[in-house]
Amino acid sequence: MTIPLAQDKAAPAGPVTAAAGQRRPQSSRDRDRFVGFAFAAADLLIETDAAGTILFSAGARCRLTKGEIGGLVGSNLMDVVAPGDRKYVHVLFERIREKARIKPSRVLFQAIDGQPFPALLGGCRLDSCPGSLFLTVLLTAPQRTGAAGAAGAHEAGGQGELPDQAGFASILEERLHAARERGLDRGLTLLLVEGLQSMVDAMPEGAAAEVREGIDAYLRGISADGDSAGQLTGDRYGIVHAADIDGREVQGHVAQIIEAAGGALPGGIRSWTLDMADDTLDAADAARALVYTVQAFASAQGGEFTISSLEDGANRLMAGAVERIGHLRATIDNRDFVVVYQPIVDIGTGAVHHLEALTRVDGMSSPADFITFAEDVGLIYDFDLLLTRTVLDTLKEFRKEPKLPDVAINLSAKTLMSPIFLKQFQSVVAPYGDLANKLLIEVTETVVVNDIAKLNEVLQKLRQAGFRICLDDVGAGSTSFQSLYGIQADYAKIDGKFVRGAVKSPRDMAMLRSMVDVCRQLDLTLIGEQVEEPVHSALLTDLGVSLAQGFLFSRPSRDFAYFAKDWSKVRGGGKVLLKG
Repeated sequence: MTIPLAQDKAAPAGPVTAAAGQRRPQSSRDRDRFVGFAFAAADLLIETDAAGTILFSAGARCRLTKGEIGGLVGSNLMDVVAPGDRKYVHVLFERIREKARIKPSRVLFQAIDGQPFPALLGGCRLDSCPGSLFLTVLLTAPQRTGAAGAAGAHEAGGQGELPDQAGFASILEERLHAARERGLDRGLTLLLVEGLQSMVDAMPEGAAAEVREGIDAYLRGISADGDSAGQLTGDRYGIVHAADIDGREVQGHVAQIIEAAGGALPGGIRSWTLDMADDTLDAADAARALVYTVQAFASAQGGEFTISSLEDGANRLMAGAVERIGHLRATIDNRDFVVVYQPIVDIGTGAVHHLEALTRVDGMSSPADFITFAEDVGLIYDFDLLLTRTVLDTLKEFRKEPKLPDVAINLSAKTLMSPIFLKQFQSVVAPYGDLANKLLIEVTETVVVNDIAKLNEVLQKLRQAGFRICLDDVGAGSTSFQSLYGIQADYAKIDGKFVRGAVKSPRDMAMLRSMVDVCRQLDLTLIGEQVEEPVHSALLTDLGVSLAQGFLFSRPSRDFAYFAKDWSKVRGGGKVLLKG
């Protein structure tokens, strides 16, 4: 592509020799050099006036015209921008005028055949050329879709729409990694437009659209690369941006958009900016802390994010997340936890059917809190694989015992749904050979799974490999009836509150009977949980439930050797086992 350039009339600053032996003024050489740099970084160069009218265009046609690219002169740039991105490009123009320069941001253009295509639009203004904006257009590949299918939604037909909470979380992780790798100074702003949803619901359709589209366009315009903003809830947003963005500036612009559309906001506009440059954690764990903070902001119902000291509140939450993730990471890396074992007992004979491996972490008041937090920040995957290896190491230590018990390990449904789980799990269990057949997989938190069929597919592959499957907490909400019908398993645990409640409550008894009937029809072997008194055991027996777990039989113990022997001969009937 050759761009003819007129020679400068200015006198040369110093002689230079051209390839053909001609001498050119230094100013002309400098101009040509900068033009070369521009085309090295872009496919198309455009100059417009303040209204967007194209004054000059050079470079590739970029599917914007059938004829020469110079034919765009006189038309308006907005005519070749996809309709859903026009408000957004207006915001970019305003930012060029305010900031003098913007880095390339993702924009959808509209080809001559009407089809949209993505490109990066950058620009600047020069004091020496008042009234002109100088733009670069670089063709790019379509944006990769985020985890929830929301990132980059404006490129998939929903032009102008911001990604939702899950999509923004994916974007946030990518932007943090990019900032660390490229040394970019980035900030994360959480924006609360209190009462926005109720206000737009009450506005005429056109005015409501003006507000929503205006806010979306503005937040995209200030976000990193033009695609790093998300709508977390009806009135809460997250924006990853350059460090020079000021929260008060954001609040003011949003207020102007609402006022211009005739809206009256019932609440206030607040923002909190978090530093993404903190290198206390590595990039992956830092991203987890940021995502956790965003999720907390999106789900908060008053309190932490609606007080006057919100700046401190958001940063305090972020600091707490960083500290807890650091502790969790150290717990995993250093194996700084213990495994205790509790037996599942045949009620009729008192014999141990199998053990359940449970974790205990120093400094954690509740094991459930530890597991829940690990799930929330995406570290449960690492922990579950480590627990598997730890239990197998224990089984290997006692492998010569003639009555070595089977052991159930808890695996989060989130772990099981990971696309690389099966391969990683197989690599963990393979070195242990036949010992791996001693494992049962107890599936927890199936309520978080949207695709039960996909989870069942993973579990059937594990069953085919010889692993037995148990569904945890049936009836507690963690395992719904949908999960029961959608997953083929071998065992199901009845939540202990129904076992205890059925002793006194006819309502709980009716629920318990129905669960037992459903599970029996599905050919599941039932286990009653939290059996603490003989009356609980008798009730389960009357219902035909043969297996039970609870303090009536044994408390959890670290002393695996105790269970690895013939436990039925050494137990003293309801004996409480102490930590070994």
